Amino acid sequence: MGNKVVVNIYGEDYAILGESDPNYISRIAEYVDSKMSEASNAGQISSRDKVAILAAMSIASELQEKNERLSKAQAHFHSDLDRVLARLDDTISRGMAG
Repeated sequence: MGNKVVVNIYGEDYAILGESDPNYISRIAEYVDSKMSEASNAGQISSRDKVAILAAMSIASELQEKNERLSKAQAHFHSDLDRVLARLDDTISRGMAG
């Protein structure tokens, strides 16, 4: 069935049902609340919908930046791994030949 957690985001309570740990759900809600407050304060926006959209854009931007950094790190890792494996293959081949 999952865990039911009541969280407060931007002054409203929401009952969230999820399989995740209740503390995790609460931390996510706190993060969303903080992003909504940042968006509201930065632009002096009073429309709840606009604040939610700006907060979502900010969170999506952070996620995209992290995904791009992760992709670059993975590519670098695979490149390094390929180089090490090639050297290992070369070393093994020379060892068998000699």
